[in-house]
Amino acid sequence: MFGGQGQSPIRQRRLESFLCDPLEVEAKRLGFDLVGVCGSEPLPHLDFYQQWLAAGYAGEMGYLERHAPLKADLKMLLPSVKSVVVVGCNYYGPDQPSPEFQVARYARGDDYHGLMKALLEQLIQALKTHYPQLEARAFVDSGPLLERELAVRAGLGWIGKNSCLIVPGQGSWFLLGALLTNLDLPVSEPFEALHCGSCTRCLDACPTDAFVGPYTLDARKCIAYLTIETREEIPTALRSGIGSHLFGCDVCQEVCPWNVRFAQPTQQSGFFPRAWLSEKRLTELLLLTPHEFELQIAPRSPIKRPKYRGFIRNLAVVIGNSGRRDTLPALAEALERHQSDPMLATHLRWAMEQVEVAAGL
Repeated sequence: MFGGQGQSPIRQRRLESFLCDPLEVEAKRLGFDLVGVCGSEPLPHLDFYQQWLAAGYAGEMGYLERHAPLKADLKMLLPSVKSVVVVGCNYYGPDQPSPEFQVARYARGDDYHGLMKALLEQLIQALKTHYPQLEARAFVDSGPLLERELAVRAGLGWIGKNSCLIVPGQGSWFLLGALLTNLDLPVSEPFEALHCGSCTRCLDACPTDAFVGPYTLDARKCIAYLTIETREEIPTALRSGIGSHLFGCDVCQEVCPWNVRFAQPTQQSGFFPRAWLSEKRLTELLLLTPHEFELQIAPRSPIKRPKYRGFIRNLAVVIGNSGRRDTLPALAEALERHQSDPMLATHLRWAMEQVEVAAGL
């Protein structure tokens, strides 16, 4: 790993000697903030993952269960795999200035899947000049990998009680990617210590009480899942907890002492907030047509994942939680537009009722 302020002297000396390796040099040149290497053996916590799935905590994310066998055997993804290169990009961009709604930091700029996948493909080509025999497959949250477990094995950090990878001296604002390779690379020292101590700030701060306990998230109650992954109605009991979160949620990371103390701004301009985040009002966004959404919001943005319907649904919840009387005309117009869509109509009616109650109407 490089970029590792807060490392022990021994780990720092090892880091400095590691930097002469072509992999480290090329990864740093391309802009990766973290890099480590681990073997391709089965991961030690697969049973925990299977138990998490069996408990139903994945909700509608059925692909996680379908892909579980592939997570257990990396040779099913690359038969010649010997080593896994794990990389990370810091995405801690400038604060979003809008007072009306919140978007998770990772989604304020360009879609990290495309950005990081392009960098990994460049890394493959660069490594082929040093290792002509290289066979590799690149993954950026796009395949059946347990990226955080691989990152721990590759020495990048530990998994915190909020289930995020925490990098010592840097925090958790990192997006992960991986290269499966046929190279027999020197592996990093696995990260074995946990440094959360008795702290439970992330668990206590969750607006929807989505943590069953330390290290265990019930995705069905997580704001990120509710606003991104689920395609139909958001349960009524959870809507008020969403507050002003239009897309995703960072609360459990924002309160983490490791982030409060150590977070550093990203150098990747692709993660900087887009202009509409500060220019658009909630009511303007609510009245966008599908075509306008595709032109103004969706291009190269993670916000396209729940599609137009999910975007409007989320807006209805945020507006309902705002209790602002001046939003009623836009809500009425949106309801007229989407009357034929039961899911959207339900959320828009709920929003109108919430605003009317707050306004004493």
